[in-house]
Amino acid sequence: MVFNFAVMTWNIENLFPAGHSDGPKTQAIYDAKMVYLADKILAIAPEVVAFQEIGDPASFAELQTHLRNLFAHAALGRPDGRGIRVGILSRLPFQQVAHVDTFPVGSLTKIDPDPGSVIKAMGRGALHVEVRWGTSKIHVVALHLKSKLISYPSTGSGPRFSPRDENERARETAIALIKRTGEATAVRVYLNNLLTGNDDSAILMGDLNDETDALTTQMLLGPFDGSLKRQDKGDDVRLYNLAADLPPGRNFSRIYKKSYELIDHIMVSHDLMFVPRQVDAFTADINPIDESRANRRDEFVPDHAPLYARFELPSGGVRFLGG
Repeated sequence: MVFNFAVMTWNIENLFPAGHSDGPKTQAIYDAKMVYLADKILAIAPEVVAFQEIGDPASFAELQTHLRNLFAHAALGRPDGRGIRVGILSRLPFQQVAHVDTFPVGSLTKIDPDPGSVIKAMGRGALHVEVRWGTSKIHVVALHLKSKLISYPSTGSGPRFSPRDENERARETAIALIKRTGEATAVRVYLNNLLTGNDDSAILMGDLNDETDALTTQMLLGPFDGSLKRQDKGDDVRLYNLAADLPPGRNFSRIYKKSYELIDHIMVSHDLMFVPRQVDAFTADINPIDESRANRRDEFVPDHAPLYARFELPSGGVRFLGG
């Protein structure tokens, strides 16, 4: 079987230069990380890669060079307050690039989790590019939803990561969930507007910071499908999570406090469920982590595993092949 189109998603953990407060401690660690990232991407050989936690745009451009300039087309999303963002590299030209930042009409357009703090946009902007494969128009959306890591209101010297009391812990945990829910809703509404009334293919990839059965993850799929073999009006906008295709023993993307989690996901539109595919994760090198960020500056292997999916796409375009 020949897989002729592949995509990949990878949270590459704080891609900042050496010496940055969130970057590697030394130039040697930074250089080793660049080589590691490039080696794994070239081995998987995707057409399109969605990245999370791109810090310095210059480091992103340097990674592009390490990839032998095979990925000539690049786009970056809008950063959060810490300066990290999503990015996309592609071997295929972009037909369009769009930023998903402000919550669109029809979503939770004004979230007020804290008095005087109204949220109207994603913390880290999602990124949408369109590429062509033969006669197929493929929309790729990269996103990185709000982290589960809870930070508490600043005391003047930066964010706190320890609560004053258990009431504050409960309240800030709920606020983080509200923010993640608002972001997932915004992307789902964007996809509804993007995909309704056409036969375009879509691939949504990224770090959703939640497991397969979480409400925010499920929301991104759209309407429930009773049967792949029967077409219905929801097929226009519906997505399917490829998590079930991951091989046993590699069906996770992070090890958090010795718990194996699948929080990175690849979701595809209805038509792509009817072509041969291979889905996998490169989990061999990742190590368990905890909430500490300081000790990660000595590591060149990211704390997330890359996920990828390969498809055998017909040159004449993808279409529904069910019964």
